[in-house]
Amino acid sequence: MEVSAQKRILVVDDEEVVRSLCTRLLTPLGYSVETAPDGPQALKCFEKQAFDLVLTDYRMPGGMNGLELGQSIKQKFSQAQIILMTAFPAVDTAVEMLRMGATDYLIKPFNPSELLKCVKSCFAKPRPG
Repeated sequence: MEVSAQKRILVVDDEEVVRSLCTRLLTPLGYSVETAPDGPQALKCFEKQAFDLVLTDYRMPGGMNGLELGQSIKQKFSQAQIILMTAFPAVDTAVEMLRMGATDYLIKPFNPSELLKCVKSCFAKPRPG
């Protein structure tokens, strides 16, 4: 199943295996996928081009966690949707994530069908901004 208009996705995670898995799952569906190992690198990617969706880990090195990255992206690029991925789910994190304007939340480890369902759901929702 191909996506009608190519959507750009940025996967931000310090774990290469997660970035690789997301790329392998989403690219065959017609999504254009870029990756970054941390928040500062992700912001550099945004300087070069806009993304429709950002899948970001919550805990990362580089002095910026996923919530901080999401807030920075939302301030500058309000059209971008955010999915926060975490292996450490907590109610306060989920509440803060929703307050920040993130679209969804994925608990790691996730299976491929959970990732695909979450991404498709984000693109089915009306665009913010």
